[in-house]
Amino acid sequence: MLTLTKDEHKRATGFVEEFSRHSAVDGILPFECIYRSHDFPDTRMVLRIKGPRQHFALKIDTASPTSGRLQKEFDLLTRLTQALEQHKASRVIRPCYMSPDSMFFVTELIDRPTCVDVIHNSQDDDQVAQIYRRAGAWLYDLHSVQPSKDYGFRPRWMTDGINALLTEVPPHIRMEGQPMAERLERDVLLLKGIPETQVFSHGDFHGQNLLVGQGEMIGLDFTEAREKLAVYDIVDFFKSDIFRDADPSDIDRSGIVKHNKEMFFRRYRHPIHMEILDFCIRGRLLKDWLSLWQTTHVCSTYEESRRQRLGDRLRIAFRKDLICATRPS
Repeated sequence: MLTLTKDEHKRATGFVEEFSRHSAVDGILPFECIYRSHDFPDTRMVLRIKGPRQHFALKIDTASPTSGRLQKEFDLLTRLTQALEQHKASRVIRPCYMSPDSMFFVTELIDRPTCVDVIHNSQDDDQVAQIYRRAGAWLYDLHSVQPSKDYGFRPRWMTDGINALLTEVPPHIRMEGQPMAERLERDVLLLKGIPETQVFSHGDFHGQNLLVGQGEMIGLDFTEAREKLAVYDIVDFFKSDIFRDADPSDIDRSGIVKHNKEMFFRRYRHPIHMEILDFCIRGRLLKDWLSLWQTTHVCSTYEESRRQRLGDRLRIAFRKDLICATRPS
């Protein structure tokens, strides 16, 4: 449980009291803070409300009355709940209550592991592969809620970001990362403008935003949802793969375990240009690695492990990519 200040506790109590009245419950339901935003610690947090028959998640954003952020997400959850009703194994967290002042909303709370929990911690490679298969099925269903269209691939923003990060890392990291960045620059010339699939996207599809239910997968946190290239949601999910221990021979040119990627695409059926996907995965892993090597950044123990794993995967990925590029066609 996270600690609330006196003012935060008073505000949270008022929110829970409002929801308790809405639910026709006598008194105020017990609650605790289970999440505080790293980037917006003073305005965004999540409470667990302990109801008599089920628990709820109360999502707070005190800036939302101005931004409209929570109202948009609540309306989207309502729409997606209806849009995904036809799918037995794919759904989103169910919305329950939207506060009239738009400061918070309430959803069901499901006490199930996330995909990240399984990918990071499971000792069973087959279990992890099934998580990728089920995640691919869920994302395909989400990406199908409205018609897809073609949109020209524009990767320059990614390489520009990488080049900027390279200026603020230790010399030995710059020396190792520069050839990787140059390889991506060459790929830009080949891939720019190629038509790729644009869909309604989650926008922040890391594995912590997909719960592993019993026979179903449940999506949450849709504040970044919008139309964009399908490949970016896929990349967001695949980046957790670095926490799987694997022999280099089992990792492909993107830096992902081959079998896990294959399992994902058994159920994800929108057309994806695989060279674009591999380029984007390598680019994302490189950006994440360089970000953790910024001279102004102090790594936690977890981040040190992540930084090492990112470096290991990148070395394998770019070595294999170079082999593929120089192999006679």
